[in-house]
Amino acid sequence: RCEKPVRHASARSGHNLYEYKRQQLARFASRKGRRKTIGIPLVLNMYELLPFWHTLFTALDFGVEISGFSSLSMYHKGQGKIPSDTVCYPAKLAHGHIQALKDRGVQDIFYPCLSYNVDEDKSVNHYNCPVVAYYPESIQSTLPQEKLLMPYLGIHRRKDFAKHFWKFLKEEVDDTVRLREVQKAVSAAYEALDDYMENIRNQADVWLQEARQTGQEIVVLCGRPYHADPEVIHGIDQYIASTGRLVLSEDSVFHHTDQARTDVLNQWTYHARLYSAAQWVAAQQDPKIQLVQMVSFGCGVDAITGDEVRAILESAGCLYTQVKIDEITNLGAVKIRLRSLFAAAKGRQKQTDSRTGSGPAVLTETGQMADQSDRPGEIA
Repeated sequence: RCEKPVRHASARSGHNLYEYKRQQLARFASRKGRRKTIGIPLVLNMYELLPFWHTLFTALDFGVEISGFSSLSMYHKGQGKIPSDTVCYPAKLAHGHIQALKDRGVQDIFYPCLSYNVDEDKSVNHYNCPVVAYYPESIQSTLPQEKLLMPYLGIHRRKDFAKHFWKFLKEEVDDTVRLREVQKAVSAAYEALDDYMENIRNQADVWLQEARQTGQEIVVLCGRPYHADPEVIHGIDQYIASTGRLVLSEDSVFHHTDQARTDVLNQWTYHARLYSAAQWVAAQQDPKIQLVQMVSFGCGVDAITGDEVRAILESAGCLYTQVKIDEITNLGAVKIRLRSLFAAAKGRQKQTDSRTGSGPAVLTETGQMADQSDRPGEIA
């Protein structure tokens, strides 16, 4: 993954928002409390909701044990419990996280089912995808002698969430918890989540302004919150940053646009971010700003999101690049794909610089070559 031995030089890396996310999440570490310890697997939607759940439990004086970032060895720990090999790799990793927590002696592992995500006003509804919403059920089916703490909750309902969460705590965790305690802790949890998301967007805006002032190239690397996991993203973000480009994520720019127009029902929060991020990139009409979408081999709905993101970009004359990842750790094919994109974007930039009129740039010979059978958007 590291090209320093080949290049014999250390190029100045660009800022990497995925690395910034990992640094922010690392702040929510394991800690002890007066009450029992609750295990939290850092998987799927927990990558975004960790500030919420960590703050909620610690504010109630529970101990918290975080499984931590994924690794190949952690994946192997739970590999034998995976019920279906067709599910996406990020979901498969969840079994290893559960086993890692059990190996540390954690008895109470909290992994709720969440049909809905927080409503961000970018879609007609705000569902989680079925795997993200209900994968705790699949994990529970592989643990017949044990029990996960997997309540069905609605974090999108801020007004009555405290009441439902208090009922769950009294029945399954600790019957000494008072409603007033829970209400105060829930308020702090929502504030922590809001602060985390706002922090990501604000940092992206600062780096974006710097990039525009210096003429730095930008890549909006789109995926899901759990793509910040080093074992899921496989160093793709680090490679792009090593080329001197600024790496942003879909959840750091989607707020700059209105709800995207799509040909399919736009009803899932994570997907709505993808569409809005693509709409933002398309509106820039800037060859120095490119979008790369990461999709999982095992993700059925990514067949839909890929078509929609491509349509949004290409309708504005922009390039679309897709990178498929899962268990694959060889970055060779990914680097070729990305270098093709960078070459095509550079050709467009030269064409733009040479134009004196207005309107979007026309593909140069380099761009035309990238738009044929070997174009960045095609799968090799």
